[in-house]
Amino acid sequence: SFLNYLRQIPIIMEINMLVRLLYVSREINNEIANLAETSLDRFRESNTQNDITGVLCEGEGLFLQVLEGERSNVNKLYASILRDTRHKDIELLYFEEIKERFFDGWTMEYIHIKFLYQAIKQKHPDFDPYVYPGKLSIKIVMDYLKAEDAGQ
Repeated sequence: SFLNYLRQIPIIMEINMLVRLLYVSREINNEIANLAETSLDRFRESNTQNDITGVLCEGEGLFLQVLEGERSNVNKLYASILRDTRHKDIELLYFEEIKERFFDGWTMEYIHIKFLYQAIKQKHPDFDPYVYPGKLSIKIVMDYLKAEDAGQ
């Protein structure tokens, strides 16, 4: 019968669905800046264990981060970030399912935000991640990194 035939066809599911998340937060008493400087190796080790990649942009009182990985792992990390009392005004700017990683191999790249802002503000002088649409913010960050990677 047709139902028996269907039962024999293997069902392919994306068990390890990949996602990309962008959030922004504000520093409290420069604790995040100190945390980023002193704990980057620990973050990278944890991200390697959890197969999370991304980029951390920090400075000027802001913390802007892109995370990529299996949905459950990224959600768990983001939940721990929400509980972290060393920063405030945490806002999820963008979240999407992805087919492949943009930050493949980057357990956590670090960029001081002033370099990012210098490039961004040439095209978007009024850029503020709290106001700009999330989709535009993630595009701006990724375009900057593509240009840097190309040596421009």
